[in-house]
Amino acid sequence: MATNGVKTALKLLHYIAPTSVVVYFVLAKTVAACFLHQPSKRAGLASRRYAAIGLLVGVLVTIVAQGTVYVLEATRDPEWSSSQDAAVYVLADLLAYASLTVGIAENRKPVWHQYIGAWSVGLVMEVAPTTLQPLAEPTRHRYAILCEIFHVLRTLFLLILTVGGWACTLYDRQKLVSGKEAEPLLSHETNGHATKPAGYGAVTANGNGVTPHETDEDEDFDVDSDSEEPDRDKELKATQKKRLEASGSWLNYFKDFRIFIPMLWPYKNRFVQSCLGVVALVTLAERFLNVLVPRQIGIITDQLTEGGGNGVVPWRALGFWMLFNTLSSSAGLSLIKSLAEIPVQQFLYKSIGSSAFGHIMTLSMDFHNEKNSGELIRAVEQGQHLQGLLEFFLFEVGPMFTDLIIGFVYVYTLFDVYMTLILMGVGLAYIYIGAKTTTWSVKARRNFNNAWRNEAKVQNEAIANWSTVSHFNRGSYEKERYSKSIDEFNAAEWKYYIAYYIGGSAQSVVMLIGRLAAFSMAVYRVAQGRAPVGNFVTLTLYWRSIESPLMQVSWSVRRLSSMLTDSERLLQLMMTKPTVASAPDAPEEGEVEFDHVDFAYDPRRPTLKDVSFTAKPGQTIALVGETGGGKSTIIKLLYRYYDIGSGSIRIDGQDIRNVNLDSLRDSFGLVPQDPALFNISLIENIRYARLDATDADIVEACRAAAIHDKIESFPDGYKSTVGERGVKLSGGELQRVSIARAILRQPKIVLLDEATSMIDAETEAVIQKAFRRLTAGRTTFIIAHRLSTIQHADLILVVGDGRVVERGTHEELIQRRGKYVALWSKQLSRDVGEVGEALGDVEPEQAVLGVATGTSEATATEEAGSDER
Repeated sequence: MATNGVKTALKLLHYIAPTSVVVYFVLAKTVAACFLHQPSKRAGLASRRYAAIGLLVGVLVTIVAQGTVYVLEATRDPEWSSSQDAAVYVLADLLAYASLTVGIAENRKPVWHQYIGAWSVGLVMEVAPTTLQPLAEPTRHRYAILCEIFHVLRTLFLLILTVGGWACTLYDRQKLVSGKEAEPLLSHETNGHATKPAGYGAVTANGNGVTPHETDEDEDFDVDSDSEEPDRDKELKATQKKRLEASGSWLNYFKDFRIFIPMLWPYKNRFVQSCLGVVALVTLAERFLNVLVPRQIGIITDQLTEGGGNGVVPWRALGFWMLFNTLSSSAGLSLIKSLAEIPVQQFLYKSIGSSAFGHIMTLSMDFHNEKNSGELIRAVEQGQHLQGLLEFFLFEVGPMFTDLIIGFVYVYTLFDVYMTLILMGVGLAYIYIGAKTTTWSVKARRNFNNAWRNEAKVQNEAIANWSTVSHFNRGSYEKERYSKSIDEFNAAEWKYYIAYYIGGSAQSVVMLIGRLAAFSMAVYRVAQGRAPVGNFVTLTLYWRSIESPLMQVSWSVRRLSSMLTDSERLLQLMMTKPTVASAPDAPEEGEVEFDHVDFAYDPRRPTLKDVSFTAKPGQTIALVGETGGGKSTIIKLLYRYYDIGSGSIRIDGQDIRNVNLDSLRDSFGLVPQDPALFNISLIENIRYARLDATDADIVEACRAAAIHDKIESFPDGYKSTVGERGVKLSGGELQRVSIARAILRQPKIVLLDEATSMIDAETEAVIQKAFRRLTAGRTTFIIAHRLSTIQHADLILVVGDGRVVERGTHEELIQRRGKYVALWSKQLSRDVGEVGEALGDVEPEQAVLGVATGTSEATATEEAGSDER
């Protein structure tokens, strides 16, 4: 009885020992990867690596020798072959320690605690079988003695590895504490400051949000080789790595991705939730069908074999096979799944796209002044690829690993554990070869794409600049240059396809060897009578379901990397916050007052200094001065494109920072210096100012802006398209359409920013009439270089070097003969003295008016009468 108990314990240990080593190592490696454990400086010492590899080779030799003994013993005594646990122990140990050996051999700076812990577990698990083996087999013979010797040697090797590993770890820790190598494994701070994620608004020394040394290390970043922007992708990889290191772990890194959860999960859309449920149920059903279809064929085979020739048809088994086969066909569950996926994909596409676009629209002017429109559009487009992220994890990665686990278990039930070991060995070898060949092929593919782009660049530049090539007679030079680029392309292509095909062939060979070994084992078991024929048929049909997830592992890892790169673009964008935003519960009314306002785009160079003025309701405030003085900045601050540095801008006594931003901007009607229109019809462009306006409202606004008759003269009238940014219209037409939009908006405050600077005098006269209709009874701010357009303003502010240097009406400023008169002088090409002499003979306003407009007194009177009419 005692001997039987020892044998039972030994059998359990044969299964538990190698499994414990593998499980510990996988868990330790996963934890190290999640928490970004980094090797110490001394981790890469060659003496340690070679010593560890040598001892592990010794362990492998003892395992192989013990397996050879088992084979010889089985040959001598066929009954012994029933000791399945011993064979499994040898094979599993071989897989476990071979994996550890390869891991150290390939990694020049391994994270040693993963391996030392695995050796420690292996040592503990090896001591017990070594002790129990003599007790389980009291009758000693040479085979048992040899196995005992190999057990002792393996235990000794593992003891040396474990003790040596922990000794080196303690030694390195003492070195670290003593300060000789005092540096953290993972730095969370740089120069005393916490590292922050670089984004669209983050700029470092080289101006792109990435430190120079990060962008130079090509080998550190697995850039998508098919990318059209490898430099930008490499930059994103560097940013991603920087954020990952700053976060300290993958768990913290993914916390930022919570911003995508509201976009990816349909909280309020019951229909999309139902579709997701259908997809989940079909995916689960497909896992069962992968097994049921080949299993049913096996059942039919067994029934036909048992009753062969008796005329009995296994209709029930055949009917189930037909049902399962129909459900697994493209007209079965996969059709339902495809139809259910469409609403899910459309929801995610809309959710991500509209969220990203809406966020861009809320960002402040400082962001849009620095933006790269192409990069923003690319970020949104690639971010929409995240619609597959949810499906990828739930319906691809999950089922893939589920199929592998089911495959291991099912082939065990069909035959025995040997079949599972074959499958595990094939899987590990296939994944390992796939990982290595993918690394080689990605590097080769990157060089191949670079050579391809270079060839196209040389060709395009030479053709596009043919005249220059011809002028300098460099045709032969360009031909030689292009020929060289083709040679470089061919060489890169050759290296890429060599790596690609050799890698694919190596994986195919591994899969072929595994298939042949599995089928041979199956035939052997059937021939021995240990399994029915149907099991062999089932295995041959089911093997494809085993191979498929193995083939997807490398591809899934690369796709996940690509998705994370795409999401990094969108994440940077979504984490960019507007510098100007509405305060919570802000009111929706207000008027304007500047009170000691200071502002600077760059803190090193103030733009506005102590600007103060008050705009009474219905008044016209004119801002004049030399270019760069700060006039447009005042309008931008009034629009709250930026927040001021100090002072306040008040609306009815309340700071506009506490006023609802949408309400504030709804109260403005802006006529810019350079109006821009959408490439749609005129009526749609004008209605953009007030979306609920009727066609009659639009026509009335156009009449008031003196543009209606002109529009009617167009072949398509108000339905005429205006081209990109309105290029089909003249400057005066553009200006009047812009005024019509402002009139249609019915604003409380009118902003005219250099609205007539590029208009001829005749057109300006027409536009000025439209301006008078627009500004009647409204508070108006005018920026003007043509001083003739602002003479009747209630208050003229002369802005220079960021300050209000003069203020008053036109008459008051003329009498002061200061900066305002100097501006008039420059426009009239006369100096201040000449203007003063002219003012001594006539009334100041008449003199300035007459000279400025270049008209006679009679012409001025005629125009005044025309205005009255």
